Amino acid sequence: MEDLEIIYLETKNEKPNVKVNGYYLHSNYNPEAEAEKYINNNYKEGYLNILFGYGLGYIANAIAKKYDNTDILVYDPLFSSLNIENKDEIEGVFLDLQDFCNRSEDYIAEFDRKVNILLSPNYDKIFNKEYKEFLDYIRHIQIEDIVNENTIRFFGDLWQENYIMNLHYVHKDLSLKELYNKYDCPVILASGGPSLTKQLPLLKKIKDKCLIISAGSTINSLLAADIIPDYVVTMDGGESNYLHFKNIKNWDFDLIYGLGNAWKIERDFKGNRYSFCFYGEDSIKKRIKEGLGKDLPMLSTGGTVAITALEVASKISTGPIAIIGQDLAYTNNKSHAENNKRYSKLNDEFYKKDMVFDVEGYYGEPVKTNHQFNSMRKSLEKLYQILQHHHKIYNCTEGGVKINGMPQLDFKAFCENYINPNPTNITKLEFQKDINANEANYKEFMNQEIEVYLKIKKLLVNAIHLLKEERNNTVFTTSTLKKLDKIDSKLKEYYPQVIMERIVDPITMDVMRMTTDNKQSEGIDKFKQIYKQNMYLYENMLEATEKSLKFTRIALDEFGGC
Repeated sequence: MEDLEIIYLETKNEKPNVKVNGYYLHSNYNPEAEAEKYINNNYKEGYLNILFGYGLGYIANAIAKKYDNTDILVYDPLFSSLNIENKDEIEGVFLDLQDFCNRSEDYIAEFDRKVNILLSPNYDKIFNKEYKEFLDYIRHIQIEDIVNENTIRFFGDLWQENYIMNLHYVHKDLSLKELYNKYDCPVILASGGPSLTKQLPLLKKIKDKCLIISAGSTINSLLAADIIPDYVVTMDGGESNYLHFKNIKNWDFDLIYGLGNAWKIERDFKGNRYSFCFYGEDSIKKRIKEGLGKDLPMLSTGGTVAITALEVASKISTGPIAIIGQDLAYTNNKSHAENNKRYSKLNDEFYKKDMVFDVEGYYGEPVKTNHQFNSMRKSLEKLYQILQHHHKIYNCTEGGVKINGMPQLDFKAFCENYINPNPTNITKLEFQKDINANEANYKEFMNQEIEVYLKIKKLLVNAIHLLKEERNNTVFTTSTLKKLDKIDSKLKEYYPQVIMERIVDPITMDVMRMTTDNKQSEGIDKFKQIYKQNMYLYENMLEATEKSLKFTRIALDEFGGC
């Protein structure tokens, strides 16, 4: 930080004040009254309020006095340089922007992007650069969260269909746990970024001396280079993902898939298959274990299959891991590696539409990325912080973004250090599976799902009917509340007995948002808000249940005789 001229003085009403580089941090007349007026006009209840600049604490103290100091974060690059009374007792002030960014992201997500920026007087003038970076960070986080939410909303129905249709394959296939700790050799994790192309000649030379894991659609670039990976990890539920695999003729690799993966890929695939769940899908994991006898592991997700594939690599081998093709950026104005079906060269018009911005690259230079890529990078960095204690993992992409915290190593150097040129070739493990296993279990499982869906549907219809009878009231009758409580209790019992989390996720987000808004309401308005929230919940859950019931019946018709 540049040298600062800090001058301490008293206000007209004998309160402490300070001048920094010629700017007063507070009113020179009545700083307490000024702070109170400011928060009355600018503080927002129900939001995450973030204060840029603590100063001598007048604004923070006014918030604490009026609102009990809830829902506020403070970032102040000047804090360590100021003489403040009882400074050691002040908590929750971030002095460094990077530290603030690292620790505030979860808070922002918790408040569902409802962030309110508070600015102490003149801090934007004294710390103009820091303030712009601060606002830019908040904006990026909010946009990334919007992108993630839009993905959940867009794919909700499709994921639900895939989860249900894939149950047929789960009951026949192996759990990914069968591969855990079965290898002790180097692993090359190939992703589909533009930098992969230059690594393929070397990868081809050492392909029999290591395990090769392909992240999703990267399979086409590998096969075009005459490289057959050992495993392909796939989890994307969209039709576009299916098209990546549709015309593949060589099935000499094994498939590792998440339950939300496009189910037609599993239908067409001729090799061995292994399945898994994601963290947070505890009830799905439990239901599958109890109903189909398959103990599926839970893995990480972060918007890209490469993150899941990295955890797969760490679970199945104890050897070092090299990540190649993990650009997460538009390296050399390209979207993907060559021979990827999504490959394209990019122009200025594309960059404008895709909200591209610069971040630090692999070699320290600025590279172009977008909010979705940047969110993936952060997820990858978080996963690395967990895995680094048990595995040697290197970013050998030699291009794209810098993955903070992960050591970088040229791919050639990784091969020289860890690939033994004269070992016995690595042999992929083969497990025998019984294609007729658990037929009766599968049919019974799906029929049980249908039975529970019908019970849920009946309860939701009754709940909607009860609510409609209350629509002209100003409060809920005691009788209705008791009946709704009974219905909710039964629904809570039934939901874990079916697999419908993914289609429910968008509804849950909306209801949580409505709950926050309801805190602002009183009297008749509050009744209307609660009525609206409950009607929205029951009607949308009914629609989700009917869709899930339809998918389950289709799956049973399709596979019940297999």
